[in-house]
Amino acid sequence: MNLPIRNYGGECGSPFEDATECGPCHPRFRPHHQAASRRHGAHDGQILAVRSHFLTTGAVPEGVPSPLVRSWQRSSQFGFASPTLNKQRDRLAESGIKSLKERNNDLIMSALDEMASLGEELSAQWGVVILTDPSGIVLARQGNGSFSLEADRLGLNEGFDWSEEAIGTNAIGTVALERTALTITGAEHLFCLNTSISCSAVPILDPSGALAGVLDVSTSLSVPHDYLPLLLRRSALEIERRLFEQRFPRHLKLRFHSSEHLFGGIRDGLLAFDDDRLVGANRAALELIGHDWPMVGMVRFEELFTTGYDTVERMALSGKSNLRSTDGREFFASLQLPAKSAPLTHSSSFASSNRGADADEPEQETRPHLIISKMQERGTLRFRKMKAGQLLYGANLVDACGEAILVFASGRYRCFASHEGRELTLFRLAIGDAIPLGADLAVEVCADGDVIVIPRTLFQKLLRKYPEFGSCVMPVIERLLGQSLAMVGDMAFRSVRHRVIRHICTLADHEGCETQTGTVIEGAPSGEELATAIGAARQSVSTVLAELIRCGEVYRPSPRTLIIPNIDRLRVELESSA
Repeated sequence: MNLPIRNYGGECGSPFEDATECGPCHPRFRPHHQAASRRHGAHDGQILAVRSHFLTTGAVPEGVPSPLVRSWQRSSQFGFASPTLNKQRDRLAESGIKSLKERNNDLIMSALDEMASLGEELSAQWGVVILTDPSGIVLARQGNGSFSLEADRLGLNEGFDWSEEAIGTNAIGTVALERTALTITGAEHLFCLNTSISCSAVPILDPSGALAGVLDVSTSLSVPHDYLPLLLRRSALEIERRLFEQRFPRHLKLRFHSSEHLFGGIRDGLLAFDDDRLVGANRAALELIGHDWPMVGMVRFEELFTTGYDTVERMALSGKSNLRSTDGREFFASLQLPAKSAPLTHSSSFASSNRGADADEPEQETRPHLIISKMQERGTLRFRKMKAGQLLYGANLVDACGEAILVFASGRYRCFASHEGRELTLFRLAIGDAIPLGADLAVEVCADGDVIVIPRTLFQKLLRKYPEFGSCVMPVIERLLGQSLAMVGDMAFRSVRHRVIRHICTLADHEGCETQTGTVIEGAPSGEELATAIGAARQSVSTVLAELIRCGEVYRPSPRTLIIPNIDRLRVELESSA
């Protein structure tokens, strides 16, 4: 289906032949419409003058919001600066729309109720609610007011592309690129067809921080948008909460807030953990604990909160509890444990000692160090109290049967390999983790804790005697080894420079702030954190960063701040080395 793009005349820009059928022109609403029109007329006059100056000189006077300026610059490059542009718009075929909806089914199902609620509020306000995928293609629309015909004419329908590249500056396409809430009214649209409408939109982020879609409200120009961004943000928070719940049905989930009176509301922080590793979050959670999206997938529970992970598991049974972050912030929290697993059968006395009147009920999922604490052989195992700064060398723990297996009962650790003074961090370890420590590896204690050292021969006996121990510990080891293999693959095919630049570009996309000096990343990782993230030696990462700084590609005014003067130049280098 093709929708022609052209200008429409008419006093109010309405497609209706009879002005009394147009909501803004109806006698009942004419006083409000006329007042709004005077307001928008003055604003549009100013914007038109600024836009004309931009199209003539390429420069924008001070005072125009930066997102709008950047959007105009992008749109003019896409060819949307001509006032006589007459472009054909294409709609996806029905098969393409069906496929698009299937790929975004979780987003659509999470958004439908919120869209319906917003649509009801807009029913008398001549507007529609739009949901798009991350690229700006419309997935769904709500709203049956008189603006619907105008929306049809403009292409605010399923299958139409509202990216900047397709239609120029507009709330949907600009929000998808800027990842911030925006309102674009009248003449702020660089493309002439859209100057008869006002649009407000907000980004919807998934639990990993990636853009899941855009929620938009589009109305006639006469409708004020003063209150709409607030409604949209609230709806986006609820949609993100539902996406979170859909993504993590069988994970440990933490809900928390700094205010006891606000706890349990829409602005609660949400965190999901796989074992004790953070795997998902919402925006409220990151704001409450003072962290950014790159931490998702990288940090452990005990790196965020002072309360021990096992204590929190028990605390979940008591309902709402107090929780303190590692930087001293106090929260009110509740913990939802993962779905319970089926009971494990085994022949040892360990089984009978844990079964009583409730034997028919499934046992709660447990962890390696907890199972060990209940074994008959506990007294023969070597529990070591470790202090921060201590080192455990794999070579000192190897016996005739092979390397020892380490199970971490508390504390935080770093496993690394070293050669000729150079170190490569392989894992960050915490409570519940377990690894075989080869002769060429070492573990550094980052925070005081307990480590269980199990010789290989005894480890094999325990696996045979306690099958539930094997079913618990082996997936942990496999997961860590899988991460190591993925890191090795990256190291084999990508240079350290490529991986450093790729990580910096990813941070810039998610956390960067555009300024006159370039893209600024606040809270940037330290050299050691960056080395851990990309699987490289600290010395190699430091060398690459020094090269980038020396060549003027990156500036580092402080240990936690990066400035990239020309991010596109770094992306070109990535593409050329891919």
